[in-house]
Amino acid sequence: MLLVEEQKKIASLINAIIDIPLVSEEMEQVIFEHAVAVIDAALDDILPEVFGGLLRDAGKGIDKDHARDFALRLSVAVNKRVNLPYLNEEQEGRLIQTVIDPIVKAMIDGKRLDAILPAYAQAE
Repeated sequence: MLLVEEQKKIASLINAIIDIPLVSEEMEQVIFEHAVAVIDAALDDILPEVFGGLLRDAGKGIDKDHARDFALRLSVAVNKRVNLPYLNEEQEGRLIQTVIDPIVKAMIDGKRLDAILPAYAQAE
């Protein structure tokens, strides 16, 4: 679903907002890149392929009024499949939500992931 560059951008965003005690920022980046890849693989398993196309096509998309509910349901589904033992449950949930929120926002009609990610980085 996500390109490698997109995974790295999302991991950098997560690294700026989640801290793993006693671990350097560089090591955190590697850990978060791994976590994003695991979450992305879960999304690939859960969602039909058509959703991946919505990330990069501003001409197609889901209804923005239902996007928030969709993001919450998707987070719950991913959290059931993903276990990141290097994070506590609160951090894991926050990380999953931080990965899913910009993805779902990019799926909204008129949006694209490459335009969404810079805005998320500035907001945090």
